Amino acid sequence: MSISKSYENLKAIRFAGELLPNWAQLLDIAARLCPVPEEARHWFSRFTTGSGVDDARTVIDHCSLLREAIQAQRDSITAELRRIHDDIQPAQIFGAWIYALDTMIQAAKTNQTCSWIIEGSEDRTDDGSAGGEIGLRRV
Repeated sequence: MSISKSYENLKAIRFAGELLPNWAQLLDIAARLCPVPEEARHWFSRFTTGSGVDDARTVIDHCSLLREAIQAQRDSITAELRRIHDDIQPAQIFGAWIYALDTMIQAAKTNQTCSWIIEGSEDRTDDGSAGGEIGLRRV
């Protein structure tokens, strides 16, 4: 769970066309720091390591669960982030996580499926076409 090295190499995530804050790539750490079901931890691990697509209900459920959990654990999470690496600003990371989760929930409310692309990732959901169509794949 090394934020100190990870934050220097964060890649941008585009979720349903919206650019999320760079700290969104560490939402898997947020899921590990909070009491959320293992299924949610696994989903965020998958979300932060590669491009993908999922149904909107799943996105809303996992993001809402994590948002509620990190709000409830705010003090312990910011203390843990401060302990892990002294020169990062825990409040900034925390705010970015909330913003990213809110953005994802809002996007999912207006779509049946949601896709995300980790920029610079070799694991892309699109086929490189300029049409911007989403292709479903089995994971």
